Amino acid sequence: MQLAICLLGGFALRVDANHVAVPQHSRRVLAYLALDQIAEPDCDRGVLAERLWPDATADRSRASLRTALWRIRQASPALVHGAGGRVRLGADVRVDVHEFRGNAERMLAAQQDCPRDRAALLARTNDLLPGWDETWLLLAREQLRQMRLHALEVDARKLAGRGRYPEAIDVMLAVVAEEPLRESAQAALIEAHLCEGNVVEARRQLRMFTDLLWTELSIRPSPELFGRVGMVAPPPPTPRSVNGHVALRNRRLLPHPSA
Repeated sequence: MQLAICLLGGFALRVDANHVAVPQHSRRVLAYLALDQIAEPDCDRGVLAERLWPDATADRSRASLRTALWRIRQASPALVHGAGGRVRLGADVRVDVHEFRGNAERMLAAQQDCPRDRAALLARTNDLLPGWDETWLLLAREQLRQMRLHALEVDARKLAGRGRYPEAIDVMLAVVAEEPLRESAQAALIEAHLCEGNVVEARRQLRMFTDLLWTELSIRPSPELFGRVGMVAPPPPTPRSVNGHVALRNRRLLPHPSA
């Protein structure tokens, strides 16, 4: 029997490739166990009940958990196992988040090229259980987002180190499009342009990043990044009055005098 739980882009449970509908409280139990399994093989039943039904009494939350587990076992007895006051996801259940993390971990650790893992991470931009407002999801979402972005950055730098600049630039353009304020990603993209010999492209990218960063956060990129492309970091825009309102004077980013 093939069992699979999908959490990226929305919840889905499949048994032998067939979609199986379960109630929302059962979905929450499966989702929590799938994510908790990354750190622990099983979970205390009392902790699970408290996390999923924090506003209910202990008796009520445990009753809700029993009902949810009963409905899950109706879908397939192999989905969850319990013993000694603990419950865990079945060993044969595939979870897309686990595969996602495997893609990222291989890219971070491998010295050789990982084209399949790269393609999976570039294609997988779906959020973790969108629309769910569970508090316990916040950390998991951020961990997955950071792992994906970091793995792609590292991969792009490895590609650039092998002289595969167009591929490195494509990877970093995808990251920058998703997280345009991420300076490490912008720096990797600029570095790839420089390694390819495209100083003009590197400076253009830095100008766009500088404008965006100032508009959104009123801060500048690091002086080291300006120096890398032979440019001097500009001073902050000077406030000036226009028709009684304060505006900012645009300043051009000038090449470094030694460039």
